[in-house]
Amino acid sequence: MAKFPRLSPQQWISLLITVYLVICFIGCFWLGGMIRSGQLTHLLGIPLLSLKPYIYYALAGAIGGTLYALRLVHLYYDTLDMRWMWWYMLRPLQCAGAAVMTIVLFQSGIMLLQTGDSLYAKISISFLVGFGYGKLMDKIKSLTETLFNGSSSKGQPPDDKRPPAP
Repeated sequence: MAKFPRLSPQQWISLLITVYLVICFIGCFWLGGMIRSGQLTHLLGIPLLSLKPYIYYALAGAIGGTLYALRLVHLYYDTLDMRWMWWYMLRPLQCAGAAVMTIVLFQSGIMLLQTGDSLYAKISISFLVGFGYGKLMDKIKSLTETLFNGSSSKGQPPDDKRPPAP
């Protein structure tokens, strides 16, 4: 009978995170395939046909974020600890939501990007949003500071700056 080596707590955390991320990664492709094939038309009583493009954007964002997280698990396998567990667990959800909202921001004209109007172009952007989630959040923070702390701030200082002392 073969004997398996004992894993350290960090290795157990890395293993659990890896299994979770692989399930998310494969699950997103599976769910997209089920919806595209017509096998899944309702979820929790909600008809998916009208939401189909947005579900694809969310799945593509989750795939990008999961791929990025799997890359980081590979790079830092022996140094992961509990404080990183939530970051890895929430990454697919955050990236899915960010992907959908980014497409909505592009469609509204608030954020501009020259790209085709095809479904595949938007799915590609959604994947990149998921993969580059951190950079996107920096861009959205800059955008909100420009929109809400600009000339219409009515004399209020930005959140991270205090007025000069008298």
